[in-house]
Amino acid sequence: MDDFYAVMGEFYTNDLKRHESPTSRLIQQKNSTTEHKILLSQHANRTQKYGLHYTTSPGKSYVIEPAGGEINYDLVYRSPLKFYDQVVS
Repeated sequence: MDDFYAVMGEFYTNDLKRHESPTSRLIQQKNSTTEHKILLSQHANRTQKYGLHYTTSPGKSYVIEPAGGEINYDLVYRSPLKFYDQVVS
């Protein structure tokens, strides 16, 4: 039993580095998203006018441009099967 407490004592020492605050990371991601959207709109060398902006982590953003342009979501209500064929194919 003494070995158990020795190992657990080593594991739970105060020498372990704590992780960064999740709140500060969320704030960094929010700020990064705002900055990237501004930069992307100023330097838009994209092939289409429609794109979805994703910020995966602070400092990393991507623009996804669907092939064929913006998806017509009105078609969902009028003809769901036609919409499905258009989006999947």
